[in-house]
Amino acid sequence: MSRGYAVAYALNLTPWERAGTSGAAALDKLIARAETELGGPGRALDLGCGSGLHLVALAQRGWQATGVELIGKAVRRARARVAEAGLEVRVLQGDVTALDRTEVGGPYRLLLDIGCFHGLDDEQRAAMGRSATAVTAPDALMILLAFRPGAAPKPLPRGADGTDIETAFPGWHLVDSEPAPTEGMPAPLRKAAPTFHLVRRAA
Repeated sequence: MSRGYAVAYALNLTPWERAGTSGAAALDKLIARAETELGGPGRALDLGCGSGLHLVALAQRGWQATGVELIGKAVRRARARVAEAGLEVRVLQGDVTALDRTEVGGPYRLLLDIGCFHGLDDEQRAAMGRSATAVTAPDALMILLAFRPGAAPKPLPRGADGTDIETAFPGWHLVDSEPAPTEGMPAPLRKAAPTFHLVRRAA
């Protein structure tokens, strides 16, 4: 999927950014829920942060936000976005399946994944689970957006459900799932039945 995203950014074909805007209110409610359960904002890590749309939202709510993104053009856009917003946010270029713990830091209390995990193969998912868990606090929460498995036409990501997430993140447990808003999304994305999953790491 990384090659596909690189091509999409190069061609400025990024429909998921429009989708992210339409689902911003629903995501904001989930972040607010995480704040309540965790006792307030803390450190948050956006895995596959793209052009930084959600990093800005996190930082504006008081989170110490860091983003990791593989695609160079997306990293540059994210850095420009947070600079324009006047926010202190780190945007790192890196692979979510092999996070550099020294560079990424932590421990993080909130992980955010808006459409990264569900495009990986099984081996990459397991590597992401190990890598991300290594930089989180014992009671961390994760908000993960994924298409319903098998619902998206190719070449869109293959999707993931709660079982897929728990398999890749041993010691994490699905707390809740809810449909994500699809207003304003292109038809293929609406048909993919995007879903928000809230997952907790066992203390």
